[in-house]
Amino acid sequence: MHISPRTVYKRFKRLGGGYPAGMRSLRFPPGLIREYMEGRDNTKWILKWSYSFTHRGVNYAARGYETRRGAEAARVKRREDVKALAAENVKKIQTATGFKAIANDYLDLAQRKYVHDVYLRKVNACKRFRATLPGGDMQLDEISPKHVHDFLKTLKSNSLYNENRHELSAFFNWAKKTYVQQFPFFVNPCLAVESMSHVTREKKIPTEREILRLIAAAIPGEQQDIILTCLHTLGRIDEILRLRWIEDVNFDKRYVVLWTRKRRQGAYEPDALPMNDDLYAVLWRRWNDRKQDKWVFYNEKKETRYMARPKLMAALCKRAGIEPIGTTTRKYGRGKKKGQTYQANLYYGFHSLRHFMASYMLDVEKVSLKATGGLLRHKQARTTEVYLHTPPDSLVAALGKIQGKFTPKKANVQPLGATKPQKRQKKGLDKTSNP
Repeated sequence: MHISPRTVYKRFKRLGGGYPAGMRSLRFPPGLIREYMEGRDNTKWILKWSYSFTHRGVNYAARGYETRRGAEAARVKRREDVKALAAENVKKIQTATGFKAIANDYLDLAQRKYVHDVYLRKVNACKRFRATLPGGDMQLDEISPKHVHDFLKTLKSNSLYNENRHELSAFFNWAKKTYVQQFPFFVNPCLAVESMSHVTREKKIPTEREILRLIAAAIPGEQQDIILTCLHTLGRIDEILRLRWIEDVNFDKRYVVLWTRKRRQGAYEPDALPMNDDLYAVLWRRWNDRKQDKWVFYNEKKETRYMARPKLMAALCKRAGIEPIGTTTRKYGRGKKKGQTYQANLYYGFHSLRHFMASYMLDVEKVSLKATGGLLRHKQARTTEVYLHTPPDSLVAALGKIQGKFTPKKANVQPLGATKPQKRQKKGLDKTSNP
């Protein structure tokens, strides 16, 4: 069907015509041309004004406006609305992927996964680091090694420096795995911050005499039973306080089950240990005197097990006359002096009993390193070596091989050059007289 050129060029914009790809002639839908030429309802084919624009790769369009000015005003308003909505969405995304929001997710997971002390270390590290960020929060991918370094250099000791660096590095590694879609190119900023050298403080352990004084100072019953159970199982205090009668204590087969969380994934794992006669007597007496059938060490005031005994060892050390092993700075938590610092004495803790028994087994009883590691329930022998407080017998024997091999036979031999030989003078001659 043909149409005059004048009509085509005059009406093609309204009729939706255009140039097909690769062609220089205008084309229209055949049905539209037929109806237009026959004069049937021409008004429905006359298109009204429309608008279209692109924002961040998304196309927006609308049509049906009577005038061009109306379409332009609608386009401006729609564009402003789209920009405002995009900015709001970006703000929500930034809030959801900021350090504060991601750290809260990480700490919620850490609270369920790790023991309470480890969780508190992570909370303190994240809280202190966030306080040093500009504005108190930043996008995760905007945190640089300089932000980490500026925070770490505010810490007083190199030990705190390394501890907080370790906790922050663990957080950033977790965030990199969890938010890999939001931050595909994120790099842990702690990797560019080197750790500091520090001298590890020597672990102080009680002597055998002090252990006997501790046992004598403990009140017979619950206090003595906790100390003796720690000694005869070489267990941690949390493992001892978690002991249950039915599930963990077997008097027939003479063993106890200790549940430890000191594993890589933080999950509780059972470890069975045999009972010697002393431990059997302690637990059997407590079984006969029990007031409930669940917990071995039961707190009657709370009507559940003891969660911790933080003041027991310090009280026993004072009662036994054991000298403090050091001092530390603490803050008053209540009263008129709340928030003020003071110097407090440090005493042996429950974990020092574990160190003492391991050292006693190796040094006095000459138990092998492998057997001692089995009693401590260590997965690697290297961990057991931390509990060695004297040189192992193998090193003593090795040095004994060269004993006396390179020692001079004369008793009082001085190094060469330590003394100069004096020249012998002839009789009757005085060195100071003139010839």
